[in-house]
Amino acid sequence: MKKSILFVDDEPFVLEAIRRMLRSKQDDWEMAFATGGPEALAWMEDRAFDVVVSDMLMPGMNGSRFLREVMERSPDTIRFILSGHSDPE
Repeated sequence: MKKSILFVDDEPFVLEAIRRMLRSKQDDWEMAFATGGPEALAWMEDRAFDVVVSDMLMPGMNGSRFLREVMERSPDTIRFILSGHSDPE
Protein backbone atom coordinates (compact mmCIF):
# COMPACT_ATOMS: atom_id res chain seq x y z
CA MET A 1 0.00 0.00 0.00
CA LYS A 2 1.26 3.48 -0.90
CA LYS A 3 2.15 5.87 1.92
CA SER A 4 0.29 9.18 1.79
CA ILE A 5 2.18 12.40 2.43
CA LEU A 6 0.79 15.92 2.78
CA PHE A 7 3.17 18.82 2.11
CA VAL A 8 2.22 22.24 3.49
CA ASP A 9 3.84 25.56 2.57
CA ASP A 10 2.38 29.02 2.01
CA GLU A 11 4.59 29.57 -1.03
CA PRO A 12 3.25 27.76 -4.11
CA PHE A 13 6.64 27.79 -5.86
CA VAL A 14 8.13 25.81 -2.95
CA LEU A 15 5.35 23.23 -3.22
CA GLU A 16 5.91 23.02 -6.98
CA ALA A 17 9.65 22.49 -6.42
CA ILE A 18 8.92 19.67 -3.95
CA ARG A 19 6.45 18.14 -6.43
CA ARG A 20 9.07 18.20 -9.20
CA MET A 21 11.83 16.90 -6.93
CA LEU A 22 9.69 13.95 -5.79
CA ARG A 23 8.13 13.12 -9.18
CA SER A 24 10.11 9.85 -9.27
CA LYS A 25 8.32 8.77 -6.05
CA GLN A 26 4.77 9.13 -7.39
CA ASP A 27 4.52 5.35 -7.90
CA ASP A 28 5.49 4.80 -4.25
CA TRP A 29 3.75 7.68 -2.46
CA GLU A 30 0.40 9.43 -2.73
CA MET A 31 1.22 13.11 -2.35
CA ALA A 32 -1.00 16.10 -1.66
CA PHE A 33 0.00 19.76 -1.45
CA ALA A 34 -1.65 22.52 0.58
CA THR A 35 -0.83 26.24 0.72
CA GLY A 36 -1.44 26.64 4.45
CA GLY A 37 -2.66 25.07 7.66
CA PRO A 38 -6.39 25.65 7.14
CA GLU A 39 -6.29 24.13 3.64
CA ALA A 40 -4.27 21.17 4.92
CA LEU A 41 -6.72 20.56 7.77
CA ALA A 42 -9.55 20.58 5.24
CA TRP A 43 -7.67 17.91 3.24
CA MET A 44 -7.36 15.88 6.45
CA GLU A 45 -11.12 15.93 7.03
CA ASP A 46 -11.56 13.84 3.87
CA ARG A 47 -8.59 11.51 4.07
CA ALA A 48 -5.90 10.20 6.38
CA PHE A 49 -2.21 10.89 5.81
CA ASP A 50 0.69 8.79 7.04
CA VAL A 51 3.06 11.77 7.06
CA VAL A 52 2.67 15.57 7.13
CA VAL A 53 5.58 17.84 6.21
CA SER A 54 5.02 21.52 7.02
CA ASP A 55 6.84 24.79 6.64
CA MET A 56 7.33 26.61 9.94
CA LEU A 57 6.81 30.25 8.98
CA MET A 58 3.36 30.63 7.46
CA PRO A 59 0.88 33.48 7.94
CA GLY A 60 -2.18 32.87 10.09
CA MET A 61 -1.31 29.42 11.36
CA ASN A 62 2.39 28.68 11.72
CA GLY A 63 3.83 25.19 11.31
CA SER A 64 4.09 24.50 15.02
CA ARG A 65 0.44 25.35 15.65
CA PHE A 66 -0.63 23.40 12.57
CA LEU A 67 1.29 20.28 13.62
CA ARG A 68 -0.17 20.45 17.14
CA GLU A 69 -3.62 20.43 15.53
CA VAL A 70 -2.59 17.45 13.38
CA MET A 71 -1.37 15.63 16.51
CA GLU A 72 -4.74 16.17 18.20
CA ARG A 73 -6.78 15.10 15.18
CA SER A 74 -4.55 12.28 13.96
CA PRO A 75 -2.04 11.15 16.60
CA ASP A 76 -0.65 8.34 14.44
CA THR A 77 0.38 10.72 11.65
CA ILE A 78 4.13 11.36 11.52
CA ARG A 79 4.85 15.10 11.59
CA PHE A 80 7.87 17.03 10.27
CA ILE A 81 8.83 20.69 10.08
CA LEU A 82 10.75 21.66 6.95
CA SER A 83 12.06 25.21 7.11
CA GLY A 84 14.90 27.37 5.95
CA HIS A 85 14.64 29.46 9.12
CA SER A 86 15.92 28.57 12.57
CA ASP A 87 14.03 29.42 15.72
CA PRO A 88 14.75 28.14 19.23
CA GLU A 89 11.02 27.52 19.74
